[in-house]
Amino acid sequence: MELMEISKKALPKAEEALNKKPESVSSLEKTEKGWRMEVQVLERKAVPDSFDLLSVFELSLDASGNVLGFKQIKKMRRGDLLG
Repeated sequence: MELMEISKKALPKAEEALNKKPESVSSLEKTEKGWRMEVQVLERKAVPDSFDLLSVFELSLDASGNVLGFKQIKKMRRGDLLG
């Protein structure tokens, strides 16, 4: 499968596995066993938006885009992305 196909197929599965809707894909790369994808999800909405709390999750995917496992690798404020 191509990169864009995997991304489109894996996002709904990532949402199901994390029980949270990914806001964006920060990285997607092919591995020996399938794919590795990093997504950002909104943990807590804040005012102003720059204080929203986001988590970054790394997901392991098989060659078809099915989620094999995931782990949280970072928590940050949305404003932290700017600098």
